[in-house]
Amino acid sequence: MSTPRSAEAEFIFASCGSCRKAVLTHVIEVDAEGRESRRCVHCDGEVGEDWRLVTASELGAHGYELVHNLGCRGEGGCGSGCAPRSRH
Repeated sequence: MSTPRSAEAEFIFASCGSCRKAVLTHVIEVDAEGRESRRCVHCDGEVGEDWRLVTASELGAHGYELVHNLGCRGEGGCGSGCAPRSRH
């Protein structure tokens, strides 16, 4: 399987009640049926069920940017060399 190019990548956003905005989310667990439980990347709080996919090219409209070559050398994480980050 080839690694997707960053312009093709999709990120899952949802509403965070604590942050009072739509936020980037992360997976905290996957149940036996393959359903994901997600949390806010900022406060680790629960997010709503209003998940939506945002492409890398749309991140800027949501207050994030894609940063390449953060020094990841395959020592953990995805090892792809890019990561979204908040501009706020």
